[in-house]
Amino acid sequence: MSVNPLFQVRHERRDGGVVVIAGGEVDLATSPRLREALLDPEARAPSVVLDLREVTFIDSSGLGVIVGQQKRAKEHDERFAVAVGGAAAVQRILELSGLAKVLDIIADPSERLN
Repeated sequence: MSVNPLFQVRHERRDGGVVVIAGGEVDLATSPRLREALLDPEARAPSVVLDLREVTFIDSSGLGVIVGQQKRAKEHDERFAVAVGGAAAVQRILELSGLAKVLDIIADPSERLN
């Protein structure tokens, strides 16, 4: 499986937690990298925000990663939010899938972390 050059993911420590920032396309080929980033010990914190504002496309495999993270956060009594401000494609798929009703959707990571 080749690495998609249109996908990037990184961690950023902030007061109160971690922001996992993804950009590009989250699909079957790249969703494992997103999952790995969320499971990375560097991404463990009482509060994690998945920043999808730079994501241009997300499919069901990406949604599966988000659902898995939401479940892990609840099991470990951690807070998990998804930032989608300006990412219309991501916001739309979260609404169509019904996930917008169960996830903590925010516009910007600063709404949860300093």
